[in-house]
Amino acid sequence: MPLKFKRKQHRGFALIDLIIGVIILTIIVVIALHNLLETQESHQIRRPAIRNLRTFSHGNKLNALKCEGQDRDKNGLVLCKAKDRRGQTVILQCGYDQRHQYCTTQTVGNGE
Repeated sequence: MPLKFKRKQHRGFALIDLIIGVIILTIIVVIALHNLLETQESHQIRRPAIRNLRTFSHGNKLNALKCEGQDRDKNGLVLCKAKDRRGQTVILQCGYDQRHQYCTTQTVGNGE
């Protein structure tokens, strides 16, 4: 008794294939633009700041998230974010140069 195999007929792309392709292409373009638009200076600031953030986070039981790539007030520190065990975001200031190889918690004032 011979087995009969059905051949699948391909009719081109289905709508779901097109949607998935567009999503993947969009992600690739966004990542490429982000990498192209980041300046060398911001990359050189962000890399050591993230290293300091990870070290600080590990020692204080936080999950390191991200750091900015721009020192707004030129004090050698950039703003970084981490999450504590309760899932709340903690704002930190982390150093990126030889003078500041640490992180401190950002003081949040209430306008007084």
